[in-house]
Amino acid sequence: MMTLVHFRTTLGEWAVPIERVHEVRLAQGIAPLPVPRQGIAGLLRRDDEVLTVISLLGEGAGHVIVLTCPEGWEDEHFGLLAEAAIGILRVDDTAVTPPPAGQEDPVVTGVIRENDGRMVMLLDVDQLARVLQ
Repeated sequence: MMTLVHFRTTLGEWAVPIERVHEVRLAQGIAPLPVPRQGIAGLLRRDDEVLTVISLLGEGAGHVIVLTCPEGWEDEHFGLLAEAAIGILRVDDTAVTPPPAGQEDPVVTGVIRENDGRMVMLLDVDQLARVLQ
C-alpha cells in the first residue's frame, strides 16, 4: 500500500510519496527571480530557510508542496508549485501501472487510474529536484 499526496496543476493531477512531503502551504510570498532558469517559479521564505520553488508541471498559484531534497544535497527542501492540494491518496501497489511510453524525462514513474476515469501521475521527487542542479 502506498500513501501519496495528491495535487493538481493546470496540466493534470499528480502524486508524490508522502514520506518526501514536508508540508503543504499556501503559495503566498513567492519572490520571482530576475532571470530564472526554465522551470523555476522563484524563492519562498519558510522560517529561516529560503526555498527554491519549481513550476515544472504547469502554472498554479494556490499551493506549494514542500519536498525533501535528495540525500546529500546542501539544501534540505524545495517547493513545487501546485494549483490545489487535493488530499491524501492511498493506493495498492498493484494499482500503479508503468510510466507512459514516449516521455523523455523519467519524472513520471507510474500512472494511477481512478475509478471515475481520471489519471494521476506518480512523480519521482529526486528527478523533479534535478532542475535545481
